[in-house]
Amino acid sequence: MSAGELFGAITRTVSEPMLLVGISGTILGANAAMLRTFPGVGTGSNLHDLTTDDAGDTAETLWRWARCGAPLVGALALRDADGGSRHCHCFGARAAWVADAADEPVVQVRLVPSAHRGNVPRRAAAFNERERYLRARLQREHEVVAEVQRSFLPDHIDGTPLKVAVDYRPTVYGAEVGGDWYDVFGVPHTERVALAIGDVAGHRLSEAMIMAELRSVLRAAALEEGARADHVVSRVDHYVDTYLPASMATVCYLVYEPEEQLLTYANAGHVPPLLLRPDGRCAPLDAVVDPPLGCSMGTGRNRDQTVVGPGDMLILYTDGVVERRGESLDIGLGELADLLTGLSDPGPTDVCSAIMEWSSGIGHADDRAVLVAEF
Repeated sequence: MSAGELFGAITRTVSEPMLLVGISGTILGANAAMLRTFPGVGTGSNLHDLTTDDAGDTAETLWRWARCGAPLVGALALRDADGGSRHCHCFGARAAWVADAADEPVVQVRLVPSAHRGNVPRRAAAFNERERYLRARLQREHEVVAEVQRSFLPDHIDGTPLKVAVDYRPTVYGAEVGGDWYDVFGVPHTERVALAIGDVAGHRLSEAMIMAELRSVLRAAALEEGARADHVVSRVDHYVDTYLPASMATVCYLVYEPEEQLLTYANAGHVPPLLLRPDGRCAPLDAVVDPPLGCSMGTGRNRDQTVVGPGDMLILYTDGVVERRGESLDIGLGELADLLTGLSDPGPTDVCSAIMEWSSGIGHADDRAVLVAEF
């Protein structure tokens, strides 16, 4: 049984239209209510051909849903059985249990079509009032969450021998927020410096609070005597498994030892850091990439290390910096490395600014965070 057939069977008795669609727009499955209301929505058809919305708006809506593990509000206007256009409130989220033929993300959508008969002006007025209320509510939530995020993401780092620059840019989509975070701190009673960057999946208030929680848990784990990078990540992983079983997050944790000029790191599903040498060479620290937090199934974490010297720069970033819709992540990683290699005698602030400017060319469905540290 294909994913579309399974989806149709599971949702057969649901009274509201439901849709399984790839991020490129290819429809993989629909329930009976969907086929009755919108007969043109068949398996193999493309959502972009069936909606009267702007193609770019539809693509961005699919991308936002693909980034979220919990239902996220959206809207679509589809051609109905009478040949007209019908506006639908939608709730979409990533269907993590399936991938389409191109191995692209897939979303599952539940639609609430608006009535197109009866007292249209009255219904339209009620709809517009409800729309204004929801937008105001989402905006208030966004302001609260944005303030929470800012309080946990310092705009400068003091108290370490490293020269550090940081930058954070929220998603461009209205009331959505993200779980990106970073940290740099001296390990008490040692000369070591700890650096971390992470990302909690989702774009709600709860994800922002989990971000703050994990940052605190990681700091507490780093206080343990002789705590190695892999042990710290294992402790955070165990915390997620025990207390946050429904959450998924990535983190890369690194420890710099000045006397040995050694950088040790453990990576739980995060995009690999980059190391920029003074001669312009740029290489990813990708020898260790373990599963994300909450996905280790009890297995241990690994670590690796590399020697760093004066003038070397470590670049930490979240996936929103390098992700491009419809492109492999490897393309974005390669372009970022090329950008860094082409910089002329930059400092941490220069590198941070260049990365953010380079990654600002298109609208982003995810937050972007960058941390640059010079040894």
